[in-house]
Amino acid sequence: MKLILFGATGMVGAGVLRQALADPQVEKVLAISRGACGVQHEKLRELLMPDLFDLAAAPEDLAGWDACIWGLGISTVGLGEAAYAEVTEELTLLWARALLAKNPNLSFCYCSAAGADGSAMWARVRQRVECELQTMPFRHVGAVRPAYIQPGPGIKSKVKLYQAFIVMVKPVSGLLVSLLPSMATTSERLGRAMLRVVQGRADRFILESADINRIGA
Repeated sequence: MKLILFGATGMVGAGVLRQALADPQVEKVLAISRGACGVQHEKLRELLMPDLFDLAAAPEDLAGWDACIWGLGISTVGLGEAAYAEVTEELTLLWARALLAKNPNLSFCYCSAAGADGSAMWARVRQRVECELQTMPFRHVGAVRPAYIQPGPGIKSKVKLYQAFIVMVKPVSGLLVSLLPSMATTSERLGRAMLRVVQGRADRFILESADINRIGA
């Protein structure tokens, strides 16, 4: 499988990248982002794009790929719905449509968030993305909704408040994952679950935390 990954510099994408590079079914990975992820591997190639909305700046070799995993996201702190939706919704769907047009058999996995079925602003935006992706003719498609994520070694969140929370609960994070699988997972399990979505090994479109732990075990 030839995989395109968005968000490799963030906590979710970094976890996916590690699992993808370790998976013998993944032949190569193209990480598309604004900055370098700092990982060197024979399977990995990076495409750095200062403006991810500028698809015209992307090379013509975006055909011939089997799957895309979207781990890119931003915090809602200080943002109204329009600004939050610009990256969370518009950018995601822009690339999803463009890549599907070039790769008719493309599979796609989107990282949403726990609580995305709620009524908060961020949840409404996430719902719109999920619903639109589900209508698109991907070979395999799914959305993961992780709650608490125990990051693997060396992986950190770019969201300062979330990273502070991770540090605070670190002494009991293993217990959270073991005792509360419906509320907590690990970056390793999340990465494997997202890979299994695009490999056609998931049994539903929405994967909540318990599903992530089950499929990504």
